[in-house]
Amino acid sequence: MLAKFKKAGLVIFITCLIWIWADLSLDKDLTGQTMTIIASKADPQLWVTIDGKTEIQVKADLRGPSVKVSELNRKIQAGEEKLDVIFDPAKENMETPGKYSLPDVRKFLAESEKIQEYGLTVKFAHPDKLDDIQVVALKEKTLPIKCVDEMDNEIPSAKITPDIITMYAPDQVTESKVKLPSATERKQARAGSITKNPYIELAKNEVRYSDATVKVELPAISEDMKPYTIRGTLGFTFSANLVGRYEVEFIKRPEVGGIPILATPEARDAYEQKQFEVLLDIQDDDVGKPEVTRQINYNFPTTFLREDKIRLRGDPAEAKFRLVPVIDPNQNGLMMMP
Repeated sequence: MLAKFKKAGLVIFITCLIWIWADLSLDKDLTGQTMTIIASKADPQLWVTIDGKTEIQVKADLRGPSVKVSELNRKIQAGEEKLDVIFDPAKENMETPGKYSLPDVRKFLAESEKIQEYGLTVKFAHPDKLDDIQVVALKEKTLPIKCVDEMDNEIPSAKITPDIITMYAPDQVTESKVKLPSATERKQARAGSITKNPYIELAKNEVRYSDATVKVELPAISEDMKPYTIRGTLGFTFSANLVGRYEVEFIKRPEVGGIPILATPEARDAYEQKQFEVLLDIQDDDVGKPEVTRQINYNFPTTFLREDKIRLRGDPAEAKFRLVPVIDPNQNGLMMMP
């Protein structure tokens, strides 16, 4: 009887092992995944863009061993893994400056290190090809350095050591920048110095930093600059495409009732004479987004700002908002057009 139980137990154990092996050997699909193709910056002499951007998102259907797919999906959901793929023009034989296309996105993704690492295959990719890959040669240039604040306004009193930097840059770039975006950093620069990496602007929202550092110093606060609190009025800047068609609906309205500034009396008076002391910039691509978070623009008088005679005390406030269509009640619920 004992022998029969042992035999039955062995059969069950072997059967379980077969089931487990069969389950692990099965392939599993991971469909509709967002993968980001990022243009490599490994070669400082090249500037690579895909559809005019340094990174682009594509959709892909993946397949692989069940255990691998489950592991990858768990990491994605937990924020521990991203499906990022580096586009290296040298590996694609595109290091010579010019315009190229990638005729088979699915094949490119399938051969990437990320997909190979998990032993996956790519069944489908959309778009299936990329037609606008630009490779631009950069030249080694010696550029002056400008110090700017969080609004990209120059701080003319800044002392930068050294005040030039050698970087690879396109022909149209004639200067580099260092940014002091917060009151904390500006305070540090006034108390002594702060170390920053200069950068160049290759395109809108695209910068490239130098590995070298410079020292930035700001002069001590002028004796005639004093703290004030200004009551602000909020205004909006719309493009011609949006004006009259959309209005701002706040999710979190920025606090502008008391704006803390440091200014000379003349700068304070000029600021108080502004129609709108604070502006919220509305952009075309804000349309359709469920929520937009953006810093407000303190509309300081330009002349006094350039002379460093007025500045914000503290960090800029943020607004959270969405754009809603303007409805004309006389047009049966149709959206008003300008």
